Amino acid sequence: MQIAMETDEANSLMSVITSYVIDHAGLSQDARQRLRKWRTDRPAGSSQMGSLAVAMNRALGSYIEEKTDRQVRQKGRYTRARRDG
Repeated sequence: MQIAMETDEANSLMSVITSYVIDHAGLSQDARQRLRKWRTDRPAGSSQMGSLAVAMNRALGSYIEEKTDRQVRQKGRYTRARRDG
């Protein structure tokens, strides 16, 4: 399985996440302002958002790879166990 987010998708996701954190995480006013500034510094189409999208895709790929490609000990030896899905 392969997941790749486009820059605008990554921007939308980060917008939703940061909004949720600002509203529900019990942050101080200063922390909220810094988070809003961080979000504002990464508008859709910017090079910073492009870099963030690449990093998010890399992290998702690593997570999926880790969950689907594991070594399992069976009968005293280690074998690869791949889970699809």
